[in-house]
Amino acid sequence: MQTLAEKMSAGVFYDLLKRDFSQEMISELEQMNVVQKENKLKDILAVPINLSKQRVFEYLQLYYSASWQNLFIELDMPRALSLFEVGAGDVIYIPKALDAYSKKMGAYVTANLNRGLAQNFQEKTKGMDINIQVVEDDAANIGLYYQESSFDVVAFHHAINDIIQTIIAHREGIDTVSNDWWTIEPQMLQAVMDYHRKSILKDAAYHEFIKIIDMSHKLLKTGGYMVFDNITYAGYEEMGYSSEFHSDYIQLARSWISEANLGLEEIEVESYDRQWWMILRKV
Repeated sequence: MQTLAEKMSAGVFYDLLKRDFSQEMISELEQMNVVQKENKLKDILAVPINLSKQRVFEYLQLYYSASWQNLFIELDMPRALSLFEVGAGDVIYIPKALDAYSKKMGAYVTANLNRGLAQNFQEKTKGMDINIQVVEDDAANIGLYYQESSFDVVAFHHAINDIIQTIIAHREGIDTVSNDWWTIEPQMLQAVMDYHRKSILKDAAYHEFIKIIDMSHKLLKTGGYMVFDNITYAGYEEMGYSSEFHSDYIQLARSWISEANLGLEEIEVESYDRQWWMILRKV
C-alpha cells in the first residue's frame, strides 16, 4: 500500500483514476499526501475487510486495479498483453488494469459458468478498449477453446476459494450454474469448512484443483506468469466459516502446486506480500 500511495502521487495511475473513478473520489485522493493515501488504504482495507465502510468498494477497485497494473509494469509485460482470468465472476478489477496498461492492445478472456455473474460482467465491461471474451463454460474446459501457449498471464483474483468452493459444491450436489451465487455462497462456505475440519479437504479437492492449474500452465507461453491474490472479508464467522482459514488460501495453493511439480517457479516482486499474492513463472 505504501508503494501504491507513492506511485499514485507520482501520477502512475492517472489514466486508471481518470477513466474509472468519480470526480469526487479523485478530488479526495488529490487532497491527500503520500502518507495520508497509504493510511487511508490501510484503514479501509484492514483485514478482514468490512464492506460497510464508506467508499470501500471504490478503494477495493483502486487497490486491486492499481496493484495488477503495477504488476504488469514490474514484470515488463508487453502492451499487447493476452490474459486469461479464471473465475472472474462479475468483478472487473483486472480488465480495468489491463485496459489502463495495454493502450488498446490487450486481449482478455475469462470463463464463467454462472449465468447471472456472466451477464453482470459483460454489462460492466462494455466500452472498454481491450478485446474481451467471456466463455460460458467451466474454466477446466478452456483448453477446448484456446491452444497451448496462448496467454502471457493467467490470473486468479480471489479465485482459489471459488475454485475449491465449486469443487466441493459439485460433490455435495449444489447447483452453481443456475442459482444466484450470493444466495448459495453460505452453503458452499459451510461445506468447505466441514471438509476442512474433518481433514478431508485435500482428498476431495486436490485433484480437480491441480487439473485447473495444469490446464492454466499449458495455456501459458514459456516465461509467462500465473498470478494469484486473495482477500478476506468480515462476516465469515457468522456464516459458519473461518477468516483464519480463508486468509491462508495462498499458502494452501502454494503447497498443493509445489507438490504437483508442474514446471512453475515462484518469483518475488518487491512489495507484494506472499501471504496475499503468489506469482509463478512458467519455466
